[in-house]
Amino acid sequence: MTVLALSTEIDGINIQKFVENRNTRKKTIYAKRGNIYDFSGNVLAQTVNSYTVVAYLSESRSDGFKTPQHVVDKEKTAEALSPLLGMSEEAILYLLNKNAYQVELGPGGRDITELKKEQIEELKLPGIGFIASYKRYYQNDDFASYILGYVKTTDDGELIGEMGIESYYNDMLSGEDGYTIYQQDAYGYKLPNTREEVVESEDGVDIYLTLDSNIQFFVEKYTKEAYETYNPEWAITVVADAKTGAILGSTSYPSFNPNIKNMTNYLNPLVSFSYEPGSTMKTFTYMAAMEEGVYDGSATFESGSIKFGKNEIFDWKTDGFGEITYDEGFLLSSNVGISYLTKNYFTADKLREYFKKFGFGSKTGIELPGELPGTLNFKYEIDVANAGFGQGMTITPIQMIQALTSISNDGVMLKPYIVDK
Repeated sequence: MTVLALSTEIDGINIQKFVENRNTRKKTIYAKRGNIYDFSGNVLAQTVNSYTVVAYLSESRSDGFKTPQHVVDKEKTAEALSPLLGMSEEAILYLLNKNAYQVELGPGGRDITELKKEQIEELKLPGIGFIASYKRYYQNDDFASYILGYVKTTDDGELIGEMGIESYYNDMLSGEDGYTIYQQDAYGYKLPNTREEVVESEDGVDIYLTLDSNIQFFVEKYTKEAYETYNPEWAITVVADAKTGAILGSTSYPSFNPNIKNMTNYLNPLVSFSYEPGSTMKTFTYMAAMEEGVYDGSATFESGSIKFGKNEIFDWKTDGFGEITYDEGFLLSSNVGISYLTKNYFTADKLREYFKKFGFGSKTGIELPGELPGTLNFKYEIDVANAGFGQGMTITPIQMIQALTSISNDGVMLKPYIVDK
C-alpha cells in the first residue's frame, strides 16, 4: 500500500521538523577555565581533571567480552578499594550489593585526582570504571583565599566563580563554550555523510595577580599566629607596594580552604567590611590641617579634656599630659589635640571634603567584588571632632591602604590594584 501525504503537518505537528529535532544531537564543547597565577607565575588556581569511581554491577555488561566487565568478587573489590577511597569495606559493599546496573562509589570515590585514578587502575579490578569531569584546584589550600575566591560546579558541569577574582573575572576566566551539531541514528551514532556543524570553544584567559607568594606566605603565617594568640573577631593584614599601589600580600582570619569550601563568611573583609578606624584617622586630620595651611606644630594646648556644650571629649589618659604642642599631641595620640584642630579650623563639610580627597566615602575600584564605600555622615561640631579621631564614620581596610599611599608619594594618592595582567 502506498500513502501520499499532501500536508507537512499532522495533528498540528510539522513532521519534517519533528524528525530533524528527534535525530539532531547538539553536544557542548567545554572551554577550559583560565588559570590564576601570582606575580612570578606560580599557579594559585587551575582546572584539573576530576573523576568519579563507578562500579558496574550488571552481568549483562560483560556480554560479548572475553573478560568480565562487571564486578565479580564484591568482597575482594571492597577490600582493595577501602584504603584508597577512605571508606570502610562495609560502606563499599553496601553500594556493590545494590540492585542496579551501576553505582557511584561515594563519597570517597567522587572528585578524585589523576594520581588516585591511576592507583585504582593498577589494581585491575573488573567492573571498576571512571566518569571524567573537571574541578577547580587551589595549589596551596588556605592561601589568599578571600582574594582568589572559589568555584562552584553546576549540575551540568559548568564552573562558576564565587567570591574574589574567580567571581570578578568569571566571564573572562570561563571563556566561551563551543558545540557540535550532527544527525544521529536511533542508537545514538552519528549518521555518515551528513552535515555536521562545529563551533570550537575558546578557552578562558589566564590572570596574573600582583601577589608575591613569598610575602603572602609570611602574611598568612603571622596573621594566623596573631589571630590564634589574641582571638579577635577578625584579623586582616595587607602588604602594598607604597610606590605603585600593587597589593603584594593580603589575608583575613578566620579564613577557609577553597578546595573544601569550609568558609563561615562569604564576604572579603578587605573590601566588604566597614569599621570605625579610630586613631588611625588622626594622620589624615593632621594632613588636612597642613594642607589647609593652618597647622602650627609648635603651638600648644591643654590636654586631658575639651567641652562641646554639654558633651566632653577625653584623651585616652583622662587626666591628660599637661600643656603640650600639637606635634607632641600627634605622638601621644591625643583626642583633645584633634578636637581643637577641628573646632578651630574645620566645618563638617570642610573636613569631609578632605577625607573624600583621601578616597574615604567612595570605592577604590580594586578588582574584587562586594566593595563598600564607607560612610562620612558627621554633621555637628562634636561629630566633626569625633570623626577627626576616627569615630562616627566608617572606612574599609583597602581605603586605608589607598589613603596612606599619598604619604609615600609626595602627596600623590595611588589606586590599589591586585591584577598585574
